[in-house]
Amino acid sequence: MRISTSMLYNNLLTGINNQQNVQDKANTKIASGKRFLTPAESGLDYKVSLDLRHSQTGVQSSIDAIGTVESRLNISQTLLNSMSNIIKRAEVLAVQQSSAQMSNAERQSALQEATHLTDQLLSDSNQQWQGQSLFAGTAVDQTSFVDDGTGTGTIKYNGSAQDSVVSVSSNQTVVSNIRGDNPAFSAAFNAMRDFKAALSNNDQVAIQTALGALNSAGNGMIDLTADTGARLKAIQISKTSFEDMKLSLDKQLNTHEGVDIPALVSEFQQSTIALKAAYSQISQIKSLSLVNFLR
Repeated sequence: MRISTSMLYNNLLTGINNQQNVQDKANTKIASGKRFLTPAESGLDYKVSLDLRHSQTGVQSSIDAIGTVESRLNISQTLLNSMSNIIKRAEVLAVQQSSAQMSNAERQSALQEATHLTDQLLSDSNQQWQGQSLFAGTAVDQTSFVDDGTGTGTIKYNGSAQDSVVSVSSNQTVVSNIRGDNPAFSAAFNAMRDFKAALSNNDQVAIQTALGALNSAGNGMIDLTADTGARLKAIQISKTSFEDMKLSLDKQLNTHEGVDIPALVSEFQQSTIALKAAYSQISQIKSLSLVNFLR
């Protein structure tokens, strides 16, 4: 009798420990929201999770890379718009000053504004993004445009002839910049230079010629701005595609790892019932008197 009671007691203790482990695991799964946390719990499922997470990391890297390109092109487009507006203002000024009725004093006053516009055009062209020259190609540490040193007011491109390329994925790269050696830039600077020279010389014919050059330069800048917008649109479409891919992977991972709450609750309730029964039996065993135990 003593042996059988001892065995029963030990079996009950083992059962209680097992049920407590069941409840501990259930609580851990509910808290984490995952049905497995280690390879030991489910080796194949754990491997699938690792693969999905690796894919997630790759897609997120692509999204981040596209975001970098998008940011740089957005700023470039804003500056190109500003440059277009500068050329438009210069055109208006040239139309006014092309009249034969304008005096030399009036043209000298216009020259001051044209000089200011040229300075602003140069400033926009030499803007940086995250400490890098926007329009200098891969020579991001160089000033994009500088005076050529001839004393004529000619501005020359000082960057490289290579594009800055960002790797979006293992099989996709994207050009992230607008290069300053695009003819639209030199046309704008040359048109402004010639317009200033015409104003300085009080030369009506030269002002009229400069007006035509400014109009052509303005159109070139508008075309470049539109091209940048088209590139941005393509980038945004690609970004949306990767974001959809990431959302799909997130759903797959959640479905794969997600814990079945109703099933765990049911398991927990069954375990609680088993524990109560075990505790009740232990209580009955402990309530036996020594005399009863020795019978």
